[in-house]
Amino acid sequence: MSDLLRETLREVLYGPDALSGLFSAPGDGLLRAVHALTPEDLRAAPALAGRILALRHSLEITALRLSDPHALLSDPTDPQVWRPASAQAWRDELVNLARAGQALYDALYRPLSPAAQREAHGAVMHAAREAALIQHWRGLRTS
Repeated sequence: MSDLLRETLREVLYGPDALSGLFSAPGDGLLRAVHALTPEDLRAAPALAGRILALRHSLEITALRLSDPHALLSDPTDPQVWRPASAQAWRDELVNLARAGQALYDALYRPLSPAAQREAHGAVMHAAREAALIQHWRGLRTS
């Protein structure tokens, strides 16, 4: 099960290796989609920044709980009101999102209980949904 979760997460983050995948076409991964967003895009759709921050939080929390079920994560940033203050703040958030995705990927190498597998599956599906929403939003902006 963990092999399938890792492969699914890899596709969600980076897009499929083949001509098409379960969730996307080549080049349509979550990280590529968010890297294409600009601070101007986030000003035009302020809730988008909050969704991306909430996704990062979800990936981080899941990775920590899979690695250490008693780990506590504290991030005082509220996704509902967070907006990047500058282009550098947005680039920093993109790096943090990529690190969170990698942390979850690494945590999926651990032996997982059925409850941990469900939690990991939920985090991967959450990331897939957010990637699809971002791709859809970008498609609306360019059409």
